[in-house]
Amino acid sequence: MQNSSRDRLKVIIVDDEPTACNNLKNTLLQHIDRNIDICAIAHNTEEATYYIQQYKPDALFLDIEMPAENAFHFLERIYPFDFEIVFVTAFDEYAVRAFKLNAIDYILKPISITEIRQATDRLLEKIVYKKLTEERSTEYKELVAQMTGNYEPKKIFLKELNNIVAVAFADIYFIEAMGSYSKLNFLRDGKEQQIVMSHSIAEYEDLLPKDVFFRIHKSYLINCRYIKKVTKDHYVSLEINDTYHIPVSRRRYPFMLEFIKTYELNKK
Repeated sequence: MQNSSRDRLKVIIVDDEPTACNNLKNTLLQHIDRNIDICAIAHNTEEATYYIQQYKPDALFLDIEMPAENAFHFLERIYPFDFEIVFVTAFDEYAVRAFKLNAIDYILKPISITEIRQATDRLLEKIVYKKLTEERSTEYKELVAQMTGNYEPKKIFLKELNNIVAVAFADIYFIEAMGSYSKLNFLRDGKEQQIVMSHSIAEYEDLLPKDVFFRIHKSYLINCRYIKKVTKDHYVSLEINDTYHIPVSRRRYPFMLEFIKTYELNKK
């Protein structure tokens, strides 16, 4: 992996063992990318706090068990923070807790070049995405307002490769649950498109206008304006935009009929 100077990673290594710090530093610079900017090496969380304020890193490579204060207490103390975290530790029992903090990776010592490379690639992808959103200042500000509820949004922002796509609520046909992910089906530039996002369907149900979008099934959230037909055969289904046939759960069917009736009345 070779970075442009624009995408150069700024990292701080935090570990109470000097040998572990040097090993990780050499792995990063000799085997991953010599242009990585290792701003500082901290041997305790007090030093780490100082270096974070001074250098404002993109990421920390962070040990967990350290004298005086462990990594989790440290992160709770300085929260909120805007850097990414890669845990590098000899202990495997903290993995679940680490990923609840949205850590980029959890690497067990002794470290391997392959694992460090994969973690660094993920870091770079995340940092590039952050910078991309910042450069699109207008869209970024609207996105922040959308997520914090500071205004009544009319569109949603979706990540597509290295781009941010703005999609009007009115152009979303329906959303399909895919485990903890969701697939959005929508119209853009006159074409039907799909994007899979790492948010649950419940999150979109909370975000989208409740007078237009209805959860007809545990796996489907639909935009009522695109309903073309309700079919009741062996099971109830909706025809959406002359293209999609989507099942309606038996339990939600009567509520859906009432919802559609209210929606049609409000249109008049």
